[in-house]
Amino acid sequence: MSPAVKPTYHQTSLDEVRERTRVDAEGHVYVSPSPQSESGEAAGEAATNAASAPEQYVGQFSAGGPDEALQYFIRKFDELYNRALLLAARVATQADSASHLRSSREQLSKELDAGVWVGDVESLRSLLGEVEAGIDAIAAAEAQQHEAALQAKIAVREEIVAQAEELAAADPDTQHWKSAQAKMAELFDSWKSEQRTPPRLTKAQEDPLWRRFREARSTFERHRKAFFVRRDKQAAEIKRAKEELIAEAEALQSSTDWGPTTKAYHRLMDSWKAAGRGPRKAEDAQWARFRAAQDVFFSARDQANAEIDAEYGENLKVKEDILTKLRELMPFTKPDAVRERYLKLIQQWDDAGKVPRADVKRMERAITEVQDAFRSAEGGTRSPREAARTERQDDMLTQLEDTIAALQADLSAAAQSGDSKAQKDAEEALAARRGWLEMLKSR
Repeated sequence: MSPAVKPTYHQTSLDEVRERTRVDAEGHVYVSPSPQSESGEAAGEAATNAASAPEQYVGQFSAGGPDEALQYFIRKFDELYNRALLLAARVATQADSASHLRSSREQLSKELDAGVWVGDVESLRSLLGEVEAGIDAIAAAEAQQHEAALQAKIAVREEIVAQAEELAAADPDTQHWKSAQAKMAELFDSWKSEQRTPPRLTKAQEDPLWRRFREARSTFERHRKAFFVRRDKQAAEIKRAKEELIAEAEALQSSTDWGPTTKAYHRLMDSWKAAGRGPRKAEDAQWARFRAAQDVFFSARDQANAEIDAEYGENLKVKEDILTKLRELMPFTKPDAVRERYLKLIQQWDDAGKVPRADVKRMERAITEVQDAFRSAEGGTRSPREAARTERQDDMLTQLEDTIAALQADLSAAAQSGDSKAQKDAEEALAARRGWLEMLKSR
């Protein structure tokens, strides 16, 4: 109890009660009703009524004289009064809930009404009235606090429902289902925890929120199941498509048609990526088989290329020597004087054959620089008509070489696919272009 609010102590003196009490020879105590505190004529009337009212029997005390008898019954009244004072102090310090305080007050009021007391009963009634007013104030404050707590409780439930509805409204195809499912379970646990802790919501307050929460959970679960059904179906389709790609890759792994087969494997790889990813375990197993088939082919191709490069190494030495001799003719200040020697070396260059792949671009750049320098020099000494004719001839040669390269690729593809008609057409077209090329070179 707060030291600032100590209960006072009530003690009734004999002088206060002698006028309204009587003790007979056997120790029986009687009390006359006290008039209500009024003013003027009302006070006089109240006194007259009190004087004419019959005495009330209090009780008997035979262990002493009249004063001892009065003191005995005074102590009983003072005890009740002091309990009321203690309750008033508890109310002033809000030491308990309004319901407990009110119960204590009602008990004191019942005791007061049930007995006949020797003391200032009206003062005690007034005190209990003040206590009642104080309890009402505490009850009002508690009601306000309860309403605030209730609104906070509703706000927590609203937040739980809002989060559940957000999870339910998310796009199933982008939802991270493992974490989302854990979050929904956490929200359900929070809901149950809120149900167990006070203050409790009324049925009218809780039911609408529960319906929304239940609907959000149902929608979430429906979307989750539908997603995994779709995913399983997609996984089966991806697995089937990749089995077909694996079968095609395994069928090509022994091919020695390096160019077209390399293109075919590139196409298969593009198809593999486009098919999407299946479940990790199945995906890894399928990829291992697909990669193994490719490794067989590309290992064989790399070995064949290595053998070819070793064979072409001698051609490279020849072309390096020819390139040195061509550069000795430069600069082509008098192209007519070195034309025969130049053309002979160019022919030897063409006859030398292919070089290793790693040296192709370097050697092509080198010979192109020499040829460009010679053509430039020729253009300066020839007539414009001759220069234009040479330029046209070079363009035709370039176009024919590009066409021949494309026809060779068509011929390989036709042979790979087993299309005899396309193969025959490509061979005839290729033979014609090669004839035209030889004719242009001989001019």
